Amino acid sequence: MRPFVTRHSPLASCLLPLVSCLLPCGAQSSALSSQPPSTANPDAVNVRSLGAKGDGKADDTAAFMEAAAIAGKEMRTIYVPRGVYRVAKPIVLKNAALHGPEPGAWPADTDATPVIIPTHRDGPCIELTAGGSIRGVCIRYEWQKEPEHGPPAILISGIGAWVSSVKIMYPWDGIMTDGVSNVGRLNIADVFIVSPRNVGVRVTGTWDVPALRNVEVWNAGPVARGLEKGIGFDLGKNDLIRLTDCFAFAMNVGFLLRDKIPGCKIEGGTWGVMTGCSTDYCSIGIRVEGENTVSVSGGTFWQHHNGLIVDGEKARVRLTGAEVKSNGAPAITVLSADHAVITGCSLLRPMQEHAGPVVEVKTGRVILQGNHIEGHGSAIVIGEKAREVVMNGNLVDAVEPKVDDRRKETPKPK
Repeated sequence: MRPFVTRHSPLASCLLPLVSCLLPCGAQSSALSSQPPSTANPDAVNVRSLGAKGDGKADDTAAFMEAAAIAGKEMRTIYVPRGVYRVAKPIVLKNAALHGPEPGAWPADTDATPVIIPTHRDGPCIELTAGGSIRGVCIRYEWQKEPEHGPPAILISGIGAWVSSVKIMYPWDGIMTDGVSNVGRLNIADVFIVSPRNVGVRVTGTWDVPALRNVEVWNAGPVARGLEKGIGFDLGKNDLIRLTDCFAFAMNVGFLLRDKIPGCKIEGGTWGVMTGCSTDYCSIGIRVEGENTVSVSGGTFWQHHNGLIVDGEKARVRLTGAEVKSNGAPAITVLSADHAVITGCSLLRPMQEHAGPVVEVKTGRVILQGNHIEGHGSAIVIGEKAREVVMNGNLVDAVEPKVDDRRKETPKPK
């Protein structure tokens, strides 16, 4: 009867007296209080009903294992009420969902969701195989000292996995695909990852259109770490991956696209788009290595060093409508590329004490069109081995020479 009370509807006002009359005298309050906690899914398996304490002290592993078994067998979901649960083994979900209460807020700066504390270090907290999903919970690691290695909080090893409204605190790795399985149509949305020591999110092996939306990798404590380590988003072999409004803070590389990821059997480049993604206080904003094809639209990338590095003879990169600001290195560095097209961007290198080129092209084919380029050194440096560089309609505010073209003259064709 509690749902009637909480909604305060006119119907509830009419039904409550009727319910009171139907209950035996003295049994009304006990009947109401004995009702199981309300969930968004009344068919869910409640871990509390299986013996979980959720007091932050008890070992609740057995209850979660039993809930996962029941959910997989009976095609039900797992409900985790608010509380703090300690588990000592990976929770494996196949064609099953684990969820907390319907979240009423973005699970960032306050713990409005149930907390799961993994006490083991020989496997993930949650493993999502085919059709597994997790929503509305917080996974929090407790370390006795700064870790040198560790498992991912969430491991994905099957197609159709879904992670949403999840907070992950202090993991070695946040969310990782296993690097062996096809994890196509992976969806990760509204996720906040706090202080990963190694990688925030790694996605590789998606043969069909995965999506990452509003995923934030925030490295700001509790233990300070220099910018020489850490990857926000590590992307390997992906077919039309879509990243929207993703953000990396204080990592060595915000977004890394590469053909080969150590420890992963699956190899190959990413084909995809990044829309409205951003970085701040990273060493490098975006690094593209090998044979990757990516279109980056919008966003703000403020770095200590490079904003964008392209390093792959077959790399194809299009950057449009973004602001790229760097301090100790060029905003754009093209070491090699099939082509890199930079249009309608603000390319900035504002610090006088770190004067240098705003854009540097070593080799490859590059188009710079309609950009605002500003710095305290040369605006554009073109190396001797650069193949083709086309510049058109750029607004340049930099120390002379605005364009330092170091290529040797080639004889014109007859």
